[in-house]
Amino acid sequence: MFNLLSKSKILVIDDFAGFRQTIKTMLGRLGAQHIDQSSNGSEAVKRCSEEDYDIIFCDYNLGDGQDGHQILEELHQRSLMRKGALFIMVTAETTSAQVMGAIEYRPDSYLTKPFTGEQLGQRLLRLILKNTALNNIYIAINAGQLTKAIETCDAVITETPKLKYSCLRIKAELLDQTGRNDELLALYNEVINEQPVLWAMVGLGRLYFKTGDVPRALEHFLSMQETFSRQVSLLDWIAKCQNELGQIEKSEETLKEAVAISPKSVMRQATLGTVAASLNNYELAQKAFEKTIHEGTYSCMQRPQHFEHYYDNSREVVNKLKGRELSKILAQTETVYKKMERAYQNDPTAMAANLSSVALLFSSAGRSDRASAILSKLTKTLENPECKLSEKQADTISKNMKSFAQEKSTDKYLDQISSRIDIINQEIKVEKQAPGQAVIAKKANAEGIQLSKQGHHLEALIKFREAIKILPDNINYLLNAAQIIIEYKELNSDPETVKEAMHYLQEKIHMDESDIRWKRYQKLLERVKNG
Repeated sequence: MFNLLSKSKILVIDDFAGFRQTIKTMLGRLGAQHIDQSSNGSEAVKRCSEEDYDIIFCDYNLGDGQDGHQILEELHQRSLMRKGALFIMVTAETTSAQVMGAIEYRPDSYLTKPFTGEQLGQRLLRLILKNTALNNIYIAINAGQLTKAIETCDAVITETPKLKYSCLRIKAELLDQTGRNDELLALYNEVINEQPVLWAMVGLGRLYFKTGDVPRALEHFLSMQETFSRQVSLLDWIAKCQNELGQIEKSEETLKEAVAISPKSVMRQATLGTVAASLNNYELAQKAFEKTIHEGTYSCMQRPQHFEHYYDNSREVVNKLKGRELSKILAQTETVYKKMERAYQNDPTAMAANLSSVALLFSSAGRSDRASAILSKLTKTLENPECKLSEKQADTISKNMKSFAQEKSTDKYLDQISSRIDIINQEIKVEKQAPGQAVIAKKANAEGIQLSKQGHHLEALIKFREAIKILPDNINYLLNAAQIIIEYKELNSDPETVKEAMHYLQEKIHMDESDIRWKRYQKLLERVKNG
């Protein structure tokens, strides 16, 4: 044991320094020499991105921040654990939701508090001996040599028959990755005929689904329910098959059963919300997305659209509410809004579509004052150079703006936002027709602004012209070019250049008083008319 652990790099994750030290002492007595410690999830993930650990001990409950399940989830999602590294969950938790949440990402083992150094040693010895036998497979996988890894699985089975099913499970994953479906089908049937283990049974159903035989996949998964009644992965696949076959109501019921067993999965809650919304079951969808956001607070699985879906479904719900119930859901929305601001404060693209949805929600609830404040923020967000909307996001914002009731407090923002979305759509259109051109235009405009600040006015105008050539209707570029001509003598002394500015202001630019650039536009127009 001393030799086996002496070269291992180990990370211990626990928010209680005393317990970290206890494990460190136990590991030291077993021969471990390289032991790092982390007190929280973000620190642990950062360490794993910088260091290649052989063994990770992680407490499930880490207080505020990520829990053990979310750390393991992120390490998998970001590929921060090489094949063959051991993740051991340490827990005193016994609630069903927490246990199921921990199980789903398959840690290599569990240690239940309290435990002795002897118990720790026995558990580690079994895991390390198994990993040593499988090491050549892991080396091939980590080197990207998947065909060699498959062949090595067969060799290890011959050398160490007791690891047959461990090797076959790894081999199945590799055959799946390499698209060798016929071999994969034969492997699953071989395992199931010998011993109907869960991974092979689920794998066979997945293979039916993957190859397009969805009815057979559903029949297969349903036949497993009696034997594996509380396996959420099985319920996920049943729901997926039902949804694919148009059995949406059944899919909703299956997902409700799944989240009742294991409610901590962000993506399962989101899937339930999406299915419920498709059935116009807005109350269930709203609750599911609220749970998605709650569970996703410290999860790498949180997505900006989860907030958008929460707002959209909440809007459908508030249309039917009054009094205390309405106040309650609006208070909840404010809490969700603050979470969104924290999560995406440095991501204007993620914020934009969400801001339009939450503003429309408050407007629908009769809170035009709150809607106006959020729309004001949206106008500034859309002007941020880092806000790079997709066509779908721009369409969402346009659709939301058209749904607003006509109110004086919001009308001025709606016009500004619509104007900005028109420009963004122009940029998207240009980008589709000539990839990279919109980016070049933005860069040219930015360079023009810098040259202007440095006093290089003619060079700045040339840059603005470059931007206008690519996006001829972009109001910002047109205003920049017109302004630099009007303000500087070396440019406005040339009649042709003045004509250029007049062309931009009188013929190319169309806006109304609600646009935030209106005053600037009017001043420039007045100056050019007065000579």
